[in-house]
Amino acid sequence: MDKTETPQSRTILSSHHWNAFYLLSALSTLVISLTVAIQPLFLDEVLAISFEQSGTINAHIQVVTQLIGLALVVLYTAQKTIFNRRIPLLLVGFATAALGTFLIPFSKDIELILGLEGLIFYYIMRVMVAMGTDTVQLQITTLAGDVSTRQSTFSLLPNTVFMMVLGGAILTAIFIQIPVSDGRVDRFMWIPFIAAMAGLLLTRYQLPKRIPLLKSGKDYFERVWDMITNDPRMQLCFAASFYVRADMIVVSLFLSLWCISFADMVGVTRDYAVGRAGIMLGVMGLMTLIAMPFWKQYMLHRSRIGAIGISLAITGLGFLSLGMMKNPMSWLVFIPVMIIGIGQAGCLVAPKVLALELAPKDLLGSVQGLFHLVSGLGVVLLVQSGGYYFDAVGPRTPFILIGSGNLFMMVYALWLIISGLDENAEHQLINKNKRKIDLKPLIFMMALLPLIWLVGRVLISGYVPGSSLGEMPVGFINRYLGDWAFNFLIISLGLRPLYEITGIRKLAKYSRMIGLYAFFYAVLHVLTYVWLEWVFHWDKIFEDIHERSFIILGVIAFCILIVLAITSTRDMVRRLGFPKWKRIHNTVYLVNILIMFHFIFAAKHENGEPYVYAAIVLLLLGYRYHQHLNKKAASQPVALELGE
Repeated sequence: MDKTETPQSRTILSSHHWNAFYLLSALSTLVISLTVAIQPLFLDEVLAISFEQSGTINAHIQVVTQLIGLALVVLYTAQKTIFNRRIPLLLVGFATAALGTFLIPFSKDIELILGLEGLIFYYIMRVMVAMGTDTVQLQITTLAGDVSTRQSTFSLLPNTVFMMVLGGAILTAIFIQIPVSDGRVDRFMWIPFIAAMAGLLLTRYQLPKRIPLLKSGKDYFERVWDMITNDPRMQLCFAASFYVRADMIVVSLFLSLWCISFADMVGVTRDYAVGRAGIMLGVMGLMTLIAMPFWKQYMLHRSRIGAIGISLAITGLGFLSLGMMKNPMSWLVFIPVMIIGIGQAGCLVAPKVLALELAPKDLLGSVQGLFHLVSGLGVVLLVQSGGYYFDAVGPRTPFILIGSGNLFMMVYALWLIISGLDENAEHQLINKNKRKIDLKPLIFMMALLPLIWLVGRVLISGYVPGSSLGEMPVGFINRYLGDWAFNFLIISLGLRPLYEITGIRKLAKYSRMIGLYAFFYAVLHVLTYVWLEWVFHWDKIFEDIHERSFIILGVIAFCILIVLAITSTRDMVRRLGFPKWKRIHNTVYLVNILIMFHFIFAAKHENGEPYVYAAIVLLLLGYRYHQHLNKKAASQPVALELGE
């Protein structure tokens, strides 16, 4: 510790420093929000992608860049502790985002010079922007938690959120109007570049060079885990955070795409359509800012669980109402947009404030960092599904997807209250029925979400031609269920590295549950193929398998999954004996490889998604093989000694 540093200086910044933090929050959000908002128009006018695939390609770019950005940020910041708060990381983040935004306008020219095809260079630059802004926002939120006091949390954190909304919605809505009058969308990227450079200079000259970490001790991971698993309020906070960023990105990205799709029908330019989407985004942000004081007062005097549940319900109803609108250029669209903004205010403020009040002081910053990561994963999964829906079913369906998810999480908050878990007048947790608290109910509900989205969408539009919202193609249903089976397989595969790295052995008990969900979605995937697609016409099925031989890989993987599911019970472990049971369940690695190639050969490669999935699988398998070699090497000296 520096000689001039006191315990108070470790936890409290001056008002001058806090103002800089607030401005950095707005600038970092402005950079990524502008980049995402202009992306559909940039891909359409500059890179000339096919508009028939615009939803999927735009979503995949957002998903891939978010996934890679989060992975690189975590790997970089996890060297000493899981979130290594250092001012230099803010400089690195803004510099990376500035370089990415500077080079994006030259994507087409650079690809021609380098002989690249498709969107490779644009992908790389978008990864840089995502990685840079994720680094900045992660550091800002964790630092805000570290340096605030318990008394200042309730005012400082909403101020930080206020500035993020200001940059991500209000300022974005203003700047997005520029392409309407300018007509050169490539020049628009100079605005986020200037914002990133401003953030770089502000960090360099207006913040202290270093803010020390709060020591969390060797049991850091276990303490965080226990804090989440032992308090349903904390679980609800993280469940809500899963949607918060995804909600705003869905509005920004898919509103632009929806307006662009209507531009030719109503006789306006696509630049004008994007500007109109920007106005709606700004109105949503304005309503969010107006509603924040109300949610702050509600949290002071009422149940925090109720506040989160009500805000999720309002947001969900707003998205569903938006999905029912037929014309995005109609002024009636602003009604659901305003409803979304009101709900978003509660979703943004309530979970973060509640989590900071529940967490120990030395974990405050890390809780904010975890919020950022969970919300990033929400972006990956929800935007990916939204892109499929946009192209395969219709431009309004992503809003129905996100709205149904918000309502489903509202049901979880309601279930907590009904089951006797709520807060008293002093905001202390009460457990009337003495119910055991763990993560299984939340995991169960989260794992059912993809099916709820699908069933709800079918019920609203109907699995028949002529629906007002668009027909639900069987090919989309089949691909959608297959993707989610693969997602759960990858999550199950990643649990072991996660608990080995963190030391949280309790994670292992959820592996079987997640693996069975992978089997569940695989069964639905196969049933869709043989029933809905081919109506049990086995001769046509065998002919299709002959023409598309990659299906054989999926069939083999599914047969192995059946064996793994049947033998997953404790009774089967006793019957088979653990060594034999272990050898059988090690075939899950083969299943992942088979499905990886099945996915690569089945999917279209323009967006790079199959290769991202393949890279994740190979990374996890490589880790597992590395651990196996280490274990084998560690046992060799013992074997030699026994031989002697």
